[in-house]
Amino acid sequence: METKFCEGIIVKGKSPQESCALHFWKAPWKRGFKGAISGAIRAYPWLCLNCGAIIPYVEEAELQKVKEEYEEAKLEGRL
Repeated sequence: METKFCEGIIVKGKSPQESCALHFWKAPWKRGFKGAISGAIRAYPWLCLNCGAIIPYVEEAELQKVKEEYEEAKLEGRL
C-alpha cells in the first residue's frame, strides 16, 4: 500500500482532549491495570486544508517517552 500526502497546508487542532486523538494509540507492551490508566498516547489532530486528511501528531516530549518505554519493553522481552 502506498500513501502520499498532498503537501497542502495543515492546521493544528485546538487540543488532543477534544477529538478522537485522545485515545489515538495504545502501547502494546502495557497490559492490565497499568495499561488501562497510562497506555493511551495523546496526539494533536492536524487537518490538511487541501485534501481533508486528519493526521494525528505526537509531541516531541511524548514521543521520546514512548521510545524509551519501547526500548525497555524490548529488552525485557515484553513485546
